[in-house]
Amino acid sequence: MVKRGVLIAGHGSRFSFNKGVMEMQADLLRSKGFPDVYIGFNETSIPLIKDALEEMVEDGFDDIVVLPFFVASGLHVTRDIPMKHLGLERNSTGGEVEVNGKKVTIHLEQPFGEDENMTDILCERVEELKTPGKNTYILVMGHGSRLSFNSDIMTLNASRLRERGYQNVFVGYNEFNEPKIEDIILKMMDEGAEEIIALPLFISLGAHLTRDVPAKLGIQEFTDGGIVHRNGRDVEIKYAVPIGGDPRLCDVLVEKLRKYEW
Repeated sequence: MVKRGVLIAGHGSRFSFNKGVMEMQADLLRSKGFPDVYIGFNETSIPLIKDALEEMVEDGFDDIVVLPFFVASGLHVTRDIPMKHLGLERNSTGGEVEVNGKKVTIHLEQPFGEDENMTDILCERVEELKTPGKNTYILVMGHGSRLSFNSDIMTLNASRLRERGYQNVFVGYNEFNEPKIEDIILKMMDEGAEEIIALPLFISLGAHLTRDVPAKLGIQEFTDGGIVHRNGRDVEIKYAVPIGGDPRLCDVLVEKLRKYEW
């Protein structure tokens, strides 16, 4: 009889936030009827994905669904996780591999950024932060990638925000892609923004969101916003929390798991 388990695969971080978010989502999955949930990381945090996989095999699992807890695909999802950690080919969606002398079937799912729940979360963030009567601009912020996946997801969610009635929605990137966050923030202020809601499409706080992005927004590190002065005007920047800790993302993971027999 097949013994199936779940492995949530995260990026990893020098900060504890990423691991905390992963553990929270794993607990939510267990509460929704999936008791055998493990977590692993691509780098920096422990356990690494390959070590978590070996632990699952030692625990008797021979069919493992891997859920990448990433906003968008990229080199980590298409290359590092399948090849470095799972013993699969690049761009693989799964297959049979050998782990410590045992044959194991792996199913590698895709990140969750295309799901409508992502846009629901962003809309809720905007409604919580916007000031009625003000000329509010929205900045959807991505990490950026040498591949097109990240920019595709940012563009998709910005487009959905516009479809839901929000105006003045822009996209900016921390690195690799254009426009850069620091450039687009100036453009928004020059266009007359009175307040800017900055929405990070990131999993959790880390070096980028606590240091790099605040500097590009013109606000202090480890804050939720501030006032930026530009051309004799004061513009309020409202810095939203990352999306990874939202419980609704667990529902996205559940939908991915429902295609399998449990």
